[in-house]
Amino acid sequence: MTLIYQINRSRKRRSVAIKVKQGEVRVDAPWYVTDSRIHAVVEQKREWIEKHLYRQQQQLQALTRRLWQAGEEIRWLGEPLLLKVQTGSKGQCERHEQQLLVTVPQRVKQQSAYIEKHVKAWFKQHALQWLDAFFAQWSHAELQPKSWALADFSSKWGHCSVKGELKFTWKLWLAPESVVRSVVLHELAHLREFNHSKAFWQEVAAIDPDYQVSERWLKQHGSTTLAPNYLSY
Repeated sequence: MTLIYQINRSRKRRSVAIKVKQGEVRVDAPWYVTDSRIHAVVEQKREWIEKHLYRQQQQLQALTRRLWQAGEEIRWLGEPLLLKVQTGSKGQCERHEQQLLVTVPQRVKQQSAYIEKHVKAWFKQHALQWLDAFFAQWSHAELQPKSWALADFSSKWGHCSVKGELKFTWKLWLAPESVVRSVVLHELAHLREFNHSKAFWQEVAAIDPDYQVSERWLKQHGSTTLAPNYLSY
């Protein structure tokens, strides 16, 4: 089997790293590493890559492609919402109980793109409100972020900068709320341990004793939840 992979070179990287995400393979490498060297590293890891690639592709094949149209289902904090569409003078997206209603102006020609844009905006708005509420009651004095925001990450849930700035993908809020909370706590732990060392995981366990439950959920559903073109996990 021929492995197809994307190479991303960077002057900041010091080693070659292989990632299998959403049924695709990406290789991050220092700018000076040759294609032949990257190919050799990929071949050394072929068994591991094929194992994860097969599992993720099987998961994706079991899902329905997202068309961003009426009748589809999208999850908010793990709870399914039915996507409904209506025509109106002013474009907007609102939740009504178990429905997410998108109003599309008649002048719009690319309706699916318009629906996608407004649904994502709705998610980002409400995800930010969730974060604001979470940090309003977060009382751990030694783990206080400088700021928090939403992003469009496609291969990770969140990020903590060396300045203490937190960012999360809006897709995180498709997951159950317990998983959302666990990911936020994971990034908060980086404020003390900016790595994934044993000390870091001890910090995670101290503030999130049940983190392993969420880690299992992310391992099982993570790649399909982050995939932008599928309906659910």
